[in-house]
Amino acid sequence: MTAAILDTSVLIRLVLDDDSHQSAVAFELVESATSIIVPTPVFCEFAWVLQTVKNKAGTKKFTKKMIAQSIREFIEFDYVAIADDEVEAGLKMLEAGGDFADGVIEYTGRTLVRNTTTTFFSFDKGAVNKLAKNGLSALLLQ
Repeated sequence: MTAAILDTSVLIRLVLDDDSHQSAVAFELVESATSIIVPTPVFCEFAWVLQTVKNKAGTKKFTKKMIAQSIREFIEFDYVAIADDEVEAGLKMLEAGGDFADGVIEYTGRTLVRNTTTTFFSFDKGAVNKLAKNGLSALLLQ
């Protein structure tokens, strides 16, 4: 088989196993691919989707730490290709209780312009607080 670029839906099927046919196809693909490529936006969507999944009691089924752990377990395989620094920034933010995408956005923005001081701006108080807590420049718009 060839290198496989995974879409969010494939990762979701692997974790949720909520559609027996699609989950089986996803597992077969991952097992047979010579390499797996996961673009960073896939992990952004993946984290967001899993945060919305609820159990039968109506409470969230996955904590942010659980989501981060599932991403870490998936990317530890040698044949999985990711944008390491972007994903790590997202994971750090997720593990700090923030949103994966906010960590990626801050990191990517900061690295697009070298040798320039950057500041993350948002109306999202939680994102600003989490980034600032990690020593990154972030300001809340009001």
